[in-house]
Amino acid sequence: MIRNLQRTTLRDQCLNALRSAITSGQLPTGHHLVETELAEAFGVSRGTLREAMRRLEQEGLLVAGSRGQLSVRHIEESEIRDIYRVRAALEALAARTLCEQPDRDERIATLEAHVRRMHEVQDNLIEQIETDLNFHRALCELSGNQALLTTWLTLEGPIRISIMHAGLEHALHNMAADRHDLIVCTLAENDAAHIEQVLVEHMDEAARRLMTALEQRAEG
Repeated sequence: MIRNLQRTTLRDQCLNALRSAITSGQLPTGHHLVETELAEAFGVSRGTLREAMRRLEQEGLLVAGSRGQLSVRHIEESEIRDIYRVRAALEALAARTLCEQPDRDERIATLEAHVRRMHEVQDNLIEQIETDLNFHRALCELSGNQALLTTWLTLEGPIRISIMHAGLEHALHNMAADRHDLIVCTLAENDAAHIEQVLVEHMDEAARRLMTALEQRAEG
């Protein structure tokens, strides 16, 4: 996670490094970010670091405490349930809309390429996280519904927090490439009702695993 950054687009590099560290659990939920330590570790000014941190606060990855200090956001079980219900509704609508497009085969081919990439990065956690998010973001983008995509993007920060919140084992299961093969195969059937069912079940299973893990952690 910690490394000096090249002297090009420092703010974006700092932003990406922090985002990856949070998404992968290297900076766990509740962790307080210390500007002096992070700025020195990344080899950037505190001003550059603050810009990146403000962006992550807007994305929902960081939250300000009573004294203004930023920490990695903690998500409650009820929030995870709500996030994944909204995801299910958005992505089911995206899939139905994609099926209606005259060039649907080309759009599905784009999603197939995303899934192939998911299969290629099975041994790289950071890449698995990013390819998983890229697939679902692309599904919304390929629907052609800009309002839908904009709404989905507001959830991306909380989605990133939830990915690792319940532990690596559950995160890896939810991001498995074969789970996404099923989505693409069902899209190819051009059956709107069936793809909606598959996506709702996809999100329900992901949320259920996350919430069960949190319950077990609380009991332990």
